[in-house]
Amino acid sequence: MKMWRITLLILVTVASICLGPQTISASAAAQQNGQFNGLTLDVARRYYQPASIEKFITEVAANHGQFLQLHLSDSQSFAIENNTVGQTLANATQTNGEWRNNTTHQAFYSKDQIASLVTFAKQKHVTLIPEIDTPAHINGLVKTMRAAHQTQLITQLTYNNKGYGREFRLTTASIKFVEQLDNEVAQSFTGQQQMRFHLGGDEFTDRTTVNKPYITYLNALAKNIQSQGFIAEAWNDGFMSRALNQYNKHIQVTYWNWTADEKGAPGKQRQKTWATMPELIRHGYRVLNYNDYYLYFNLSKKNIKQNNVSYMTSDMRKNWDPTIWDNDNDSSLNSLHNIVGSSISIWADKGTHGTLNDEQIFKASKTFIKQFLTLARQPI
Repeated sequence: MKMWRITLLILVTVASICLGPQTISASAAAQQNGQFNGLTLDVARRYYQPASIEKFITEVAANHGQFLQLHLSDSQSFAIENNTVGQTLANATQTNGEWRNNTTHQAFYSKDQIASLVTFAKQKHVTLIPEIDTPAHINGLVKTMRAAHQTQLITQLTYNNKGYGREFRLTTASIKFVEQLDNEVAQSFTGQQQMRFHLGGDEFTDRTTVNKPYITYLNALAKNIQSQGFIAEAWNDGFMSRALNQYNKHIQVTYWNWTADEKGAPGKQRQKTWATMPELIRHGYRVLNYNDYYLYFNLSKKNIKQNNVSYMTSDMRKNWDPTIWDNDNDSSLNSLHNIVGSSISIWADKGTHGTLNDEQIFKASKTFIKQFLTLARQPI
């Protein structure tokens, strides 16, 4: 090899070493601590027109956010076309762009509508994240299955938890069924940067001891969705301090509340046994901050009034940052280490939002969204 070629090769190698670490792809940048922030929209308990969801995506993008999470299943509804549970366009009616199950009358999104939303989100550089909440919050899903004459499956796979309603049994049969359900949903959300799939896992038990069947259940669902290129996410409720070496460490934990709002002696017991966000971080988990005190926008006529939105926004600005994880208590965290990002959530679980239209909700929440996304990306 001639000397000038050797010299050129050395220069290129040195340059690549020096410049390489400074060149960070958009995907890698989104994984940096505190830089993956967005909005969770409850579309199961309140239907939004696809055009309205596009407006929320645009708002997230305009304020440097990275994702919109769709809470697609809950006790009231299962909000997506899905052959596994028998919710198909053949047994539904479309009116003004809105699909409704002919038997349950639940509104849902067709696979074509989801595909269009994913395409739109990609154009805005926003990741659209599906959430299929199990093992609890499945009454809407069970209604859908019953309408599709899947009664035998319902009996085999689910039971009635007196405190939390219908739930999947934590069995191998349930795992296989939910994997099939998740796989079908996941197909509609592929081809994105930072693909994520939220597996649920909130408000399903009062147990404060290690729940081995749930660990097996969650780990299996996470492994299944990860094999398809998705990052698995789950709510923090099922993560027990004494068992943090038993969960799939690649699951990213969306942390909303230390005790799931349980009060009195049961709440104190949960504080002793449920993993705190700092504990999860110390054990190597990556987490996202979904603080239910500062970051929840619960829909009602009262809450969307300007003075109330202004108070919530001001309170968040003065008192919250991504290290504040337990309601309004002081945090022991002093850095963003392993905090992937944060999310505000617009929930519709109070039953007092029925007369509100999409535009009212969008206008009322814009300031809240903008302020949050500004706070979320500020250095600690």
